[in-house]
Amino acid sequence: MTGHDEPSGEVQAQWVAQLSELAGGLAHELRNPLSTMKVNLKLLAEDLADEEARPEDVRRRALLKVDVLRREADRLQSLFDDFLNLTGVHELERTPVELDQVVERLVTFFEPMATSHGITMRALTRDKPLACRVDEKLLSTALLNLVVNAKDAMPQGGTLTIEASRDGNDAVIAVSDTGIGMPPEILDRVFRPFFSNKASGTGLGLALTRRIVQEHGGRLSVHSTVGSGSTFTIRLPLSDEGVDVGAAS
Repeated sequence: MTGHDEPSGEVQAQWVAQLSELAGGLAHELRNPLSTMKVNLKLLAEDLADEEARPEDVRRRALLKVDVLRREADRLQSLFDDFLNLTGVHELERTPVELDQVVERLVTFFEPMATSHGITMRALTRDKPLACRVDEKLLSTALLNLVVNAKDAMPQGGTLTIEASRDGNDAVIAVSDTGIGMPPEILDRVFRPFFSNKASGTGLGLALTRRIVQEHGGRLSVHSTVGSGSTFTIRLPLSDEGVDVGAAS
């Protein structure tokens, strides 16, 4: 088994240092969709200017090019949305949240999508509630990114498990899949912005997830075995305000 762990640290200082790299990555990612759009706009203009072409042929070709333009525009929108989420300021609105309920709500939300891809979802939670002070919206975004990543790692179907537990003074949420797994060279880069080994996606989802976890004072790690699957683990510190509400019972 191979592993890679992302330690927490001075998060804001890290992001200031990475702005140059992020800007360069964004510029690189913009080139392909913009190039595709420019080519199709040029061909569309040529079709519309061809007075000898049959109107039905012009219309058919135009619709095909418009469809390409729409897809590339959607791709750009997703890229910008993810980039702004990654680099923008997050004002954490921490409240006491029961993590088992967060997991169960996520499973309820995502299960229809998983089932349509031949994936069985499992939620493993404690008998006693596990409470932690977190920004529930941001934490749910981070978990959803991990769940989508797990789904994409199982193109032939499989089992996706989300487990909430306590380890000492940490709340732990693990997202596991039975998918294709990742070799060490992928693990070394998996949290880097714009890195992706998938045909679709912006390559920002895991970087955003890492940032959200770090902003909560936590850590995000991944362990993977090629051919057997991967487990992404979020560890969040339990504080006096966000303790295991079942520990005293």
